[in-house]
Amino acid sequence: MNNAGTERFQLKSLIFSFIVMAICESFFLIDVAADVLRIDINTTWFGHEHIELISVVALAVALVVIGRQIVHLLKEHRQAKASVQVASGELLDVINRHFNEWNFSPSERDVALLLIKGMSTQEIADLRDTKTGTVKSQSSAIYQKAKVRGRNELVAFFVEDLLAGERMIK
Repeated sequence: MNNAGTERFQLKSLIFSFIVMAICESFFLIDVAADVLRIDINTTWFGHEHIELISVVALAVALVVIGRQIVHLLKEHRQAKASVQVASGELLDVINRHFNEWNFSPSERDVALLLIKGMSTQEIADLRDTKTGTVKSQSSAIYQKAKVRGRNELVAFFVEDLLAGERMIK
């Protein structure tokens, strides 16, 4: 079964389980209300005990289905989290490799990373305890060495391949 088919099956099984649980919950609420009000809800065609047994078994099946879905979703979450960590690490490796190629100084590396993260010139100056003019000067040197026209092109240089779904590492 392909991914879309598996997801549809999982969604249908969850919806079915929810409906089963809702029906059983309704039955048990009615049953408790009947007990409190001392109303006999036995039917001639099906015994009350049989209805309770079927409801309990149906609830157990629904809980197993939902439990399996929770385990599956937790596993997918762990895998996605690991993939993001790997991608983040690879992106940082790619960024550092380009910084080496462009011969960035340690200060330029720091400023370039902060620019890529989206910090303003003032925020970078405050964080690095320098003047905004210094950050502007370093930014200009960064853009010149990287052969880009500004922050947007610097960021786009690194994320373009990610957005296209291609591997960044050649």
